[in-house]
Amino acid sequence: MTALSQSGLYRKLVSTAESRPDAPAITFCGPGTRAEVLYSFGRLHDTAAELGSRLKPVISDRSSPIGLLLSSQEDQVLHYLAALSIGVIPGILTPPNRKLNRSYYAQTMKEVLHRSGFGTIITDVAGLESQAHTLKPYTFDVVSGGVPKTASSDQALSVPFIQFSSGTTGIKRGVLVPDEAVLAQLEVYGAAIGLEESDCIVSWLPLYHDMGFIACLNLPLAFGAHTVMIDPIDWVSNPALYMQIVSKYSGSLSWHPNFAYAFMAERIRAADLDGVDVSSLRALVNCSEPVTYKSQQLFLRRFEEWGLRNDVFKGCYAMAETTFALTHGNSNDPASLDHVGPTDGTVTGASPNVSVGQPLPGVELRIVRTNDLEELPDREVGEILVRSPFNFSGYYNDATTTRRAVVAGWYRTGDLGYRVGDQFFVVGRLKDVLIVAGVNVFPQDIEELVSQIDGVLPGRVSAFASFDNRLQTEHVVVLAESEDHESEIGKLMVREIRQRVLAAFQIGNFEVLLLPPGWLVKSTSGKMARGANHDKWLEQSAMSRPE
Repeated sequence: MTALSQSGLYRKLVSTAESRPDAPAITFCGPGTRAEVLYSFGRLHDTAAELGSRLKPVISDRSSPIGLLLSSQEDQVLHYLAALSIGVIPGILTPPNRKLNRSYYAQTMKEVLHRSGFGTIITDVAGLESQAHTLKPYTFDVVSGGVPKTASSDQALSVPFIQFSSGTTGIKRGVLVPDEAVLAQLEVYGAAIGLEESDCIVSWLPLYHDMGFIACLNLPLAFGAHTVMIDPIDWVSNPALYMQIVSKYSGSLSWHPNFAYAFMAERIRAADLDGVDVSSLRALVNCSEPVTYKSQQLFLRRFEEWGLRNDVFKGCYAMAETTFALTHGNSNDPASLDHVGPTDGTVTGASPNVSVGQPLPGVELRIVRTNDLEELPDREVGEILVRSPFNFSGYYNDATTTRRAVVAGWYRTGDLGYRVGDQFFVVGRLKDVLIVAGVNVFPQDIEELVSQIDGVLPGRVSAFASFDNRLQTEHVVVLAESEDHESEIGKLMVREIRQRVLAAFQIGNFEVLLLPPGWLVKSTSGKMARGANHDKWLEQSAMSRPE
């Protein structure tokens, strides 16, 4: 891997710092009750440059990437830009938090570090001593005394940073995106959403995931727009904070995964919105496939009283392997709603399917049959392949996975979808399809249905298939979190879940387990980690089985 003397991305920050030094760049809110901290473009540039000069002595091999394992978003941003200022390739790693299972975190981090080959780890994270044996051979030190390590790679690529795939169905992998691909993405996607210097982006998204990292950090920095960042854990604990910040700063743009809209509609109380006005929001981008009509409608109906526009939703299909966005769409356009569905009937229901939009300029999307990659006609569900100016160069230190993922210049996304004309619809993951008694069922459809039941915590449902040795067939397991998991009310909820799932999907072989809050495992991007939940459920089942 070749370090850059200074990326084109960083030069954009320098240009804005010189032309508009006093313009607001980033405001950090929290965590907790800490005062808001504003960085103008001039201050942001000066702070990053000064920190970069202090990083230089710590890093003995500037051709190796450095890992940033830092607790706060403020420190993540400053160290990220500091690394860019001295031509070092940074990668923002997921820090532990009170919502993240510590054992699962340590196991995942061990594999991430093994694959990434960081030359240096910069961290302020304490309390990992008990996990040290799982994290070796990497040494963790604060920036004032980082211990450099050497790493070797057979890849010689000019990239400004490493970002990571979300890890929903597997361990996170380092994604290498060339500098020219990053710049092309920012230019094309920024134009598609009409980003202006006057825009204010409000985000609670973590920076170790592509949505927060590209859309809510690098994109506004490149266009000279203002971003207000809320600590992700603060948002989870108090989702009304998002609406309050939008009102305070006249926020105009935001990106959210699909589940967040239903979560906020369910959790935010009217009493928390006294004096709030969100009419400044011109676009809410729904960017976690598949997009659901119900989630968007719940949000619109819930907050129209506080000025939310009914045409605010925009569609997007995105992933780390393509820098970020591949499509852009207007959810208010009648063409974006499909009331018919695909011809094979794998997607059914009363609600229409919502398009993720049309391909951005230069982007090619194909829907193909998985076994032979033959392109499919409209309304037939297949795997989504993509070729674009924003595609990654490969997974760092993982040539085998790269060869499997890229075929003749096309990236195999592993996502399932269909098209209707120039509109694309994402319906699930290739690996996530449940086949029960010959019936194809998408786990997220079950999860959405169960999440709507009173007493089930929104977004805290996981569905997967497991092989039943007694019956010698696959059966579906539905895990749902609830405050009433041990009460008589909980027993009634289990009965209702069984009845609804049976009625909706006509699958008889399944079990339902109600669990306490915090039991389920999510990936660091906030998506349900079904594989990890399957393993945890198996382990618990084995422990409770009589000898």
